[in-house]
Amino acid sequence: MDITADQRDAWSKRPENGEWEAIIAPYYKRPDRVADLEALHEIARFNGLMDTRSKYDQLNAGQVAMNIRNRLRVLWKQGVLKLPK
Repeated sequence: MDITADQRDAWSKRPENGEWEAIIAPYYKRPDRVADLEALHEIARFNGLMDTRSKYDQLNAGQVAMNIRNRLRVLWKQGVLKLPK
């Protein structure tokens, strides 16, 4: 699945997405803005999502990041997301 620059830009301009990214990005994005998948897997594990490696190992890095972030977002909306200190 390819995401165009226009699609990415439109996604980032939606207020709810910007709020979520502002919360989660500092924990998984490297200074060069590339996703640190290891960090995402650790955040998922910290929140009880133990299956992220086996469940998403056939996906590309962008799809893995998207799926984990989406599952973490549910926890955030429920007010139970735990982030590392």
